[in-house]
Amino acid sequence: MRILGLDIGGANLKAVWIEVVKGNIVNCQTTVKYLPMWRGGKDRLPVALREVSDMLSQGELPDAVGVTMTAELSDVFESKREGVEYTLKCVRQTYNDIDPILVVDYNGEMGTITVAQRDSLRYSSANWAATAKVLSGIFADCLLIDVGSTTTDIIPILNRKIATEGRTDMDRLATGELVYTGALRSDIQSITHTLPVNGRETEVAAERFALSGDVHLILGNIVPEEYSTETADGRDTSRQRCFARLARTVCADPEMIGETGLTKMASYIYDKQVDKIYRRLMNVLSRLSITPREDLPVVTTGLGGLFLGREAAYKSGFRRFYSLEQIVGGENPQAAAAVSVALLTAAEMGEAVTWSLS
Repeated sequence: MRILGLDIGGANLKAVWIEVVKGNIVNCQTTVKYLPMWRGGKDRLPVALREVSDMLSQGELPDAVGVTMTAELSDVFESKREGVEYTLKCVRQTYNDIDPILVVDYNGEMGTITVAQRDSLRYSSANWAATAKVLSGIFADCLLIDVGSTTTDIIPILNRKIATEGRTDMDRLATGELVYTGALRSDIQSITHTLPVNGRETEVAAERFALSGDVHLILGNIVPEEYSTETADGRDTSRQRCFARLARTVCADPEMIGETGLTKMASYIYDKQVDKIYRRLMNVLSRLSITPREDLPVVTTGLGGLFLGREAAYKSGFRRFYSLEQIVGGENPQAAAAVSVALLTAAEMGEAVTWSLS
């Protein structure tokens, strides 16, 4: 069974080609393409879809296509409904010779494009549910923390059911299950309003001078190749340019602070970002009976899963950790939802993967 899985985001297009034989994954290849909807990505989407699928499939046709999306939230669309309908229209046109094409909803269930277009808000921004649904078939109880380039999902799974209080992005923001902070694209002032600079607490300029990607590259949490979004100033992702952008957040040049001082600033921002996720995690946990925490598996994924999600969970008292990639495969943690929707599609086609954790 050959499945193409797509996670069509507002900034990145993630795709996976997965082959399942007798309950085993025998091939899993992923790719991530930077495709900002607000910078012409909307118009380039059909071509980009064909490019990623051709690259992964090597000319073969999949037996089915699985889709999830967050692109509809981009303000190039008048509404999320318009965004869902447009995105699915592009998918249908690109893969019109493939049947079925299935879309995941916010309960982790699969529906056709026709159904998804008719009930678009149910299928809007449901990538988190795809990953959670897969995990519910592996663990009876666990906690999923997915830290992407822009946002963080905190998803409890209890008794093999997705135990979130919210389903839509708006509701999940209110419950703390969706946190608008990520490994690459978060503005510094969204993480902290002040920074320690040369021994003084200094207010951060309310400008988009630097991003969380600068912080994590300075600290070695990511490498330049993983800094896959455009930088705040449009310049390169070298460590020196990251220092320069970070200095600009307090209206300075690097020589006014020095690399040691700038690295301390980056560490302070990192701690504040971990704390932001930790506080939302504690909010989610406050309504759940999870004791003792050290026994509950925590599964992290996304570009920032290991250095942001795991740290926040450790601070919360958890001690048993897995990465989603070591469980389900796929080398790129940014493609976790694409892998998950492909696995759900394979299961719908009668080729469910059987899991055995060593």
